[in-house]
This record gives sequence, C-alpha cells and structure tokens, in this order.
Amino acid sequence: MTILLIWWGAATTTKQAGMAFADWPLSLGSVNPPGWLKHMVPFLEHSHRLLATVVGVMTLILFGWAYVRNLARLGEFLGLFFWLGLTFALFIVAGKERQDADRKQFYLLIASGAALLPILWLVWSWAKRSWSVVVRLSALALLMVTGQAILGGLRVTEVSDTFAVIHGCLAQGFFCVIILIGFASSSRWHHRSDVVTESQIKAVKLWSSVLVAAIFGQLILGALMRHHHRSGLADTGLFLTDGKWFPGFASESIDGDPLILLLMFAHKYWALVIFGLGSGLTLWLWTRRDIPVGLLRHSMVISVLLVAQIAMGVAVILTGSPEHKRFWITNFHVINGLALLATAFALAVRCWLAGRKVTLLAGNPSAGSGALPRETP
Repeated sequence: MTILLIWWGAATTTKQAGMAFADWPLSLGSVNPPGWLKHMVPFLEHSHRLLATVVGVMTLILFGWAYVRNLARLGEFLGLFFWLGLTFALFIVAGKERQDADRKQFYLLIASGAALLPILWLVWSWAKRSWSVVVRLSALALLMVTGQAILGGLRVTEVSDTFAVIHGCLAQGFFCVIILIGFASSSRWHHRSDVVTESQIKAVKLWSSVLVAAIFGQLILGALMRHHHRSGLADTGLFLTDGKWFPGFASESIDGDPLILLLMFAHKYWALVIFGLGSGLTLWLWTRRDIPVGLLRHSMVISVLLVAQIAMGVAVILTGSPEHKRFWITNFHVINGLALLATAFALAVRCWLAGRKVTLLAGNPSAGSGALPRETP
C-alpha cells in the first residue's frame, strides 16, 4: 500500500495535480467531490488523499496490534489516538484561516506545540521503557504517517513547494521504517543468517550505509527539481547543462532561477557517484570469498536497479516534450528510485545484523511479547 501511495504521489506531482483542490482534508468540502472520477487531475489528487487515509489507518492498527497487551496500554493507546486527532484538527483549523495572517500563525504555533508532545512521548518511551523493537518502530511509523498527513495538508493550505518537498522525502523514510519493521518481525532478526568475519564487517557496514545516504540525497535532489520547476525539465542536455559542463551560479533557467539548473546538474552527476558506489560494492563483495553469497546477490540486484534508474533518467531527458511519454517514464523513474532506496536499505540492515552478537540472555519480561534478546555491539 505504501508503494502504491508513493507512486500515486509521483503521478500527482507529474500531472501538477497537487493543488487540484484548495481545501484539505476534504476536497471541495466533500469526501466525494463532483466529477473527480471523470477528470485525470482531480482523480489523481483526491485518490491520493484516500490512499493516504488507508495507509494511515493501517499504521494505526499496526501500532495498536503491536503495543496493546492490557487495559493500561489500551488506555495509553486511546490517549495517543485522541491527542494525534486533536493535533490534526488544530492544523486543519490553521489551514482554513485565510483572512487574518496573525491568527493563522497563532493557530500554527498552537498546533506545532501540540505535535511536540507525542514526539517527546516517543523519545522518552524509546529511552526509558522496555519496549520491543517492533513496538518502537511501529510507534515511530505512526508519528511519521501523521506528520505526512499534516505536511500534505500544509502543502495545500499554505501553497508551499517546500512542504511538498519535505512531504515527498518523508514518504521515502516512512517506507524504510516499514521495511525495518518487517525485518524486526522476521526470524532473520533473531538469528545471524549472514555471518561476516570481524575483518570485513566494518567495511560492509560503512559501504552499505554510505550507499543508502547517497541514494536518499539523490531523492532529495529529485524532489527539489520536481517541485520547484513545474514547466518540464530545466534543461534537456544529457551531459551539459545550459550548454556547459558546470552551469555556474549565474546561469538562468526558463523561470529565471539559477538554482534549478544547479539542481539539474547535481542530480545528473550525483547519479554517477551512486552508480560508482553501488557497482563498486558489488565488485568488492565479488572478490571477498569469505562473505555470504546472499549479500553479493543482494548487491547485484542493487546494481541492476541502478542501471535501470540511469536508463530511465536518460529517457526522461531524451523524450523531452511528449507529455504521455514523460508521464509514464518519470513515474517509473520515481518508483524505481524507491525500489533502489528500499533494496539498499535492506542490504544495510542485513550488514548491520551480520555484525550483531546476540547473547542467550532473555529480554526484559515486562516488555511483553515480542521482546528481543539483549544485544552487544
């Protein structure tokens, strides 16, 4: 469902449908706005909101299922649910204020203060309470998906491209948390199925983590490009940008903003850096016969996705103006980027688990079912 939601968000951005409705969370004041099924732009935006609601409810159920074990926890769960709903409502009130700027800022300040309380609760609970990893990550996912909904709303009510960029990038982080929950719920988390020698573990941890950070940075660059320049591509040069190898800080794009050309340049050449990191990791693992073959195969999948991603990026540039081609190629470029991030993140998790030593000491019984054995680095 998260993959579908992110793809739908990409399609919404490509079609410039994010502002199809000026109100939020309803569309034209309704959960079933007139004509939304007949026209592409309102269909993309409203269905994106409906999909986001489904993912939000599923995340709430996930946390409740992992956390609630007795009446005390049920009460805490309901209290958290009520407070998140109140915070959400405060942001809705702030978004509806369109006349008085000072009043809007006051409402936003109150809403932000209310949003801080669940974050502090999560930080305190993470540090002081004997929660299992699944409960911790489920609580984090719940707060992230709530934040996603609020950012999506602020993007509309405040007509803000900045909120749109943060909204898009946080979606990728949320998906990584969902992947981590899947790992923490599996037998792989409890048993060292990928065993790496002491001499190699630091290298695989570092290399895989740097690759994830580099890919996430590339997704940020892509989000900045897509949300701050909506009239197609800033430049259609495959290697050159504005006819130069480096466009400089004074070059002006179609809309007169030199930053757009710099983003285009950085996005193209940072892709080559990521390709070097990914293929280099695969070659390095290929030469290390003492490293599990599963990690090598995993890295080879990343290399294949990297080749596909660069090919689709080149196709986006070469197709130029045909709208129907750019729509599909761009959307698959975005979703393949998500697959690349997810696969690299999963590899990094496997590498970190390979270097973990699990003792026979039981976890704290008070943590409830799902508590994990103690770990030593």
